[in-house]
Amino acid sequence: MTSTLPTDTSDEAVAAAAQGVLDLLSEAGWRLATAESCTAGRLAGALAAGDGAGSALQGGFVCYSKDAKVRMLGLPPETLQTRQGAVTETVARLMAESARKRSGAAIAVAVTGVLGPSCDEDGNPVGLVDIACARDGFTRHRRERWPEAAPDVLIRATLLSALGLVAAMLAETRDLAQEPTIVPPLG
Repeated sequence: MTSTLPTDTSDEAVAAAAQGVLDLLSEAGWRLATAESCTAGRLAGALAAGDGAGSALQGGFVCYSKDAKVRMLGLPPETLQTRQGAVTETVARLMAESARKRSGAAIAVAVTGVLGPSCDEDGNPVGLVDIACARDGFTRHRRERWPEAAPDVLIRATLLSALGLVAAMLAETRDLAQEPTIVPPLG
């Protein structure tokens, strides 16, 4: 099933969504880490541009290649050697969980997918994206199958989806009044 592109994929919409996440993180007293493949650091960049980023953004990993996912995040190489390669729910979940653990952040979000201009080395189509958000003991996943559109539109749609997933998890956690376990950074 094809996902519906947001009606507003402007830079302003991304900035507003990022600010909303920063406000929720600040309210919770949490820090966020990112692990990005197809968005190549743009998610961390959108968050870093907002007010309060200094107290809410822990940092980010840009792991564009499969090798970087293994070396930087410690993903098991066999998870990337499936027919689907790096664009799977498993890979997105592992990226988010590893980014959280390696950074010491309370919560992390990961994005892996194909945003164009052509399919990836494993034959995954443009517009296929897996997003995961992890906190202590809980990881949520979302898969998007964006329709054909310009790469910049797909990137902003993916940023909005990832930010929405983080906001939903933060709101859900706030409603449950759950405190995260902050882990010390690895290494």
